[in-house]
Amino acid sequence: MKLCINGATTMPYPLESDVECAAKIGFQGIEVWKSKLDQFLQNKSIESFKSLLMQHNIDVAAICAFSGYVFCSEEEFKKKVKETEKYLEIASYIGCKNIVVCAEGFESKIREKIVEAHASRLSKLAEVGKAYGVKVAMEWFWNLRDANEVIKRANNDNLGLVIDTFHWYKGDGNLDNIDLIPADKLFLVHINDCEDLPREKLNDKNRLYCGLGVIPLIEILKIFKQKNYQGYLSVEVFREEYWKKDPLTISKEAFESLIKIMKLAKVL
Repeated sequence: MKLCINGATTMPYPLESDVECAAKIGFQGIEVWKSKLDQFLQNKSIESFKSLLMQHNIDVAAICAFSGYVFCSEEEFKKKVKETEKYLEIASYIGCKNIVVCAEGFESKIREKIVEAHASRLSKLAEVGKAYGVKVAMEWFWNLRDANEVIKRANNDNLGLVIDTFHWYKGDGNLDNIDLIPADKLFLVHINDCEDLPREKLNDKNRLYCGLGVIPLIEILKIFKQKNYQGYLSVEVFREEYWKKDPLTISKEAFESLIKIMKLAKVL
């Protein structure tokens, strides 16, 4: 498994800083936060970003996050796909293999309609991504059984899953459901911990570095090892307390917490 940090963990800081700090600390990859990429490209070229990545010998695990494809009109869907092609082209150019797409609308719609809508729309998006050599990694926020059903119905080799340990814990917290996910459909892992609160009260601000909370990360990592998962473990923590620190300190703390939990799980 490869070590990665998500741009949300260092949210106040620019893309250049994400690359430089991650590389200096020892991460093998970064997840590029879409808004930071947009800001970078206002004044600089994508060629200069690729040069920066090469200079620091670091890869891009994914560009994140995209949303809004599933329950919009057909006309709006086509428009959004066209807009996304810009990022698929960028991803292809910098050697990034995934874009992260957020699932949507579960709270207010019937389960069957949600599963079918996600399978249909995201499979179409994945087909577009295939032309660029970029996969669509769906990030689910509820029961992973439903996410697995989406992937099964879509039956598209270019569509898979992001498992976010926080969303898994808040969504159902069942280790058996992680085990259900086919190994070849696990495209990316967002790894983090959280405070000991009732699940219904948890939100992103309750996230913590790995090993500082109640999520059974050791057991989860052992399941990933059994699946022979060799992709990125990307530290994604939305926490203002951490954001007040300088980016190198954040990167160092994120890295050290990830290394510690990986060693305890004997996956490093």
